[in-house]
Amino acid sequence: MHLNDTKFRRHNKNKTLTKTITLLTTATLFLTTTTAAPTTSTSPNLRANTQSRLLNITPHTLKKRTCSGLQYPQLRTPNKPDQPIPYSVSISTTQSAQVEVGFSIPSDAVGPCSLMLSLPAGCSITGGAQINVYALDGPAAGDLVGTTIFTEGTKATINSFSCREQMCYGLEVASAADGTAVEFVEGAGVGLSMTYDC
Repeated sequence: MHLNDTKFRRHNKNKTLTKTITLLTTATLFLTTTTAAPTTSTSPNLRANTQSRLLNITPHTLKKRTCSGLQYPQLRTPNKPDQPIPYSVSISTTQSAQVEVGFSIPSDAVGPCSLMLSLPAGCSITGGAQINVYALDGPAAGDLVGTTIFTEGTKATINSFSCREQMCYGLEVASAADGTAVEFVEGAGVGLSMTYDC
């Protein structure tokens, strides 16, 4: 074997080994790159824009129900049409029958319906008495549902009920010991009223 042939084979062997090492190194670098955890970077402008959008978010606030209703009663007199306000109410021990008043309540009223009395100072009123209030219709028909002093300066909730489209009440003096008669003008802000939500 010639010396030159030996050098040639040795040279080829070295070249093959070098290529193999190069391929292994390349494969290792590729695997390392693809399996490494990805890194992310956020530019200062992107961070600023995100913070600006977050600061501009306003919380949604639920609106409270603010609707309320107020009705004044009509005076109920036998054999006569119901009389709307203003009208004079006279309750005394000399009467043989209760004074009757009735409220017309909207069908969409939300309870409770509260029967109120307001006789502010300076209103048109004569005398004073403790008055019994009776329900004339509904589940409590015939029952005593409240007793309140009707005199100047009184402001009171007589009772509260489930709302109905018609709500009627009878008024009479409770006891002569607490006054025998009272007379006042039922009108806006004076006398009986019914309050409710809607």
